[in-house]
Amino acid sequence: MLRLKLQVRSHGYGILRHMQSGEYISDRWLVEIVRGICEKRGIRLKMFSDDWIMELGNKQHIARVIGYKFELNNSVAAQIASDKVAASQIMQVEAVPVIAHSLVRTKIDHKYDWSIEYAPLVVKPLTGTSGHGVRLFDDQSSAEQWMRQKGIEAWAVSPFVDIVCETRLILLDDEVLLAYDKIPQSREGLVMFNLGKGASPQDISPTKVQVEIAQRARQAIGLRLCAVDLVETREGEIKVLEVNDGIMMEYYMRVSSAHKSRARTVYERIIDTMLKK
Repeated sequence: MLRLKLQVRSHGYGILRHMQSGEYISDRWLVEIVRGICEKRGIRLKMFSDDWIMELGNKQHIARVIGYKFELNNSVAAQIASDKVAASQIMQVEAVPVIAHSLVRTKIDHKYDWSIEYAPLVVKPLTGTSGHGVRLFDDQSSAEQWMRQKGIEAWAVSPFVDIVCETRLILLDDEVLLAYDKIPQSREGLVMFNLGKGASPQDISPTKVQVEIAQRARQAIGLRLCAVDLVETREGEIKVLEVNDGIMMEYYMRVSSAHKSRARTVYERIIDTMLKK
């Protein structure tokens, strides 16, 4: 996979404006965090592929981290989590309240196979992350025209939902390691709750309902470690928007030194578990 690297000299919080462009982050704070944890705990650390892969070891175990994915989830569950439509359908079957996502594939003749009728509708790349490529359209025709220009072969399409709040819960098994609301920004008529698109985190103590839904989502997908994004609709319903198998906290930990400290605690807990499996 080709990754565009940013040549950033400053290691301060100003890097946020570069990260929000969707480019690869050369100054990954996760690397610094993991190095510090390993030094503190006497864990052997080897780095590969421009620090994109980290190998951690103690006397009992060796475990790896690739990007933001830790060696705790099986590959099938992780792949399902990265597929917005598959994850949505599995959660629906397991009676987890979830925002429905439907698959639209582009074809060689540039026609689109629509099995749903949403208006307005939200279109996003099937396996995209961090809000990249997410667009709101009033109708199918305008969505088709935009998708035709992008050359992406598979899309996840969902009905527009009037969201009043989005919350992320980071779970390890059924333990909540961290929970925060995302204070949104509005872009091109779509309210964006992604930290990489300008939203800001606000730590919370999740409600019992939020925790139960997040736990059910994790169990349905089959993950041990995940970040579950929950939304509250204008009607007061709480539903799963998506489940992420990677724990990426670059934007979160750059907010303040306190946020960085909390992120370090989360990663310490994950690494401890990873090396005790």
